Amino acid sequence: MRRPGLLASPEPLPRETREEQARSALLLETSTPALVLGADVTALGTVRCLGRAGITAYLLGREGDFAASSRWAKSLAGYVPPMAEPDELASYLERLPLERAVLTPCSDAWCEAVAALPASAARRFPTSMPSRSIIESFVDKGTFSELLVRSSVPHPRTILVRSADDLDAVSDSDLPRFFLKPRASHLFNQRFRCKAFSLSGRDDARARLRDMDEAGLEAVLQEYVPGPASAHYFVDGFIDRNGVVCARFARRRIRMYPTDFGNSSIMVSVPLSEVSQAVTDLERLLADVGYRGIFSAEFKLDERDGVLRIIEINTRAWWYVEFAALCGVDVCRLAHRDALGLPIEPITEYRLGERFVFLGQDLRAYLSLRHDHALGFPSWMRSIAGARTAILRWNDPMPALVRSGRRLRRAARRQP
Repeated sequence: MRRPGLLASPEPLPRETREEQARSALLLETSTPALVLGADVTALGTVRCLGRAGITAYLLGREGDFAASSRWAKSLAGYVPPMAEPDELASYLERLPLERAVLTPCSDAWCEAVAALPASAARRFPTSMPSRSIIESFVDKGTFSELLVRSSVPHPRTILVRSADDLDAVSDSDLPRFFLKPRASHLFNQRFRCKAFSLSGRDDARARLRDMDEAGLEAVLQEYVPGPASAHYFVDGFIDRNGVVCARFARRRIRMYPTDFGNSSIMVSVPLSEVSQAVTDLERLLADVGYRGIFSAEFKLDERDGVLRIIEINTRAWWYVEFAALCGVDVCRLAHRDALGLPIEPITEYRLGERFVFLGQDLRAYLSLRHDHALGFPSWMRSIAGARTAILRWNDPMPALVRSGRRLRRAARRQP
């Protein structure tokens, strides 16, 4: 007799039944296409992940983007990709000749557009991602810093700057240790082609703030966490519709370009134990807000006290999403299955010590470091030897060829 208060363990299903359920789930997964919203390296990595899993990936991105030349990127003939606006996206989806498809946004703007879709569109085009309010609280660096304070997650000192007077919160001697960054990163990058403004002093800070104000951009003042590029760590993963963390992946930056406020140019996979504090802090934060979907969080190891301080969280696929998949953590496939309500088997292991290089970016990083006598050619060659490349892939060569061809043509046009 079963003891009161205890549930009897369910009888295991017969093997034939389990196999039939698995076949049905796989059929639904592979027969439901994905609409990948985005462009460039992130979109390329996403369509490659989905394509290798047998999922048809329609790419709705920038016209002429090199990611569209991937063998796995399909197009919808006669349907011009929409802009990243909720109303336009909803109207576009309504006209599509697809019975059902999973939405996979690859940028902050697309995440916000998808999250704002009406319920009628969301039923036909499901997705696995956090709510609109969560996305907005993570994308806006001002609200994000306030969220970190409430959750007691270690982070750099951050000050909301509503006017030049707010700069007075930092002394003249300390101000060069701070930098100005936008509350909305994607708009800032489009305007200034960089991630942040370093500051030489108060006059420089006021001038930079005027530039941002004229561009209609709000700012935060953030303390720079000292340490080299290799002090940056990333914790990526996936949380399903039930709040279960189904995948975790840790990587460390080796170099970045630009070398002050840039993007990773070469990464290496590391064990979760190397960033255990970051994993604990991150998962507490995500649980507090009720997060669902793909996440990628950046941390920097503060050389002053050994604390990993969180910098930002992406609520979507990121530049190196294919790197995680090649190491055994395919979050794009997990998100596709979760959107369809299919069961997900947690991923508990991945390959360590693997490297992934964005070769063009890393060449620029090497040239910059060589100029400062910080990296020699033999050391650089050893670091990239055996690394997988972000764009060039022998079983999918066209994106690299298209991208290189266009760069060569642009360079030729600039010649006198």
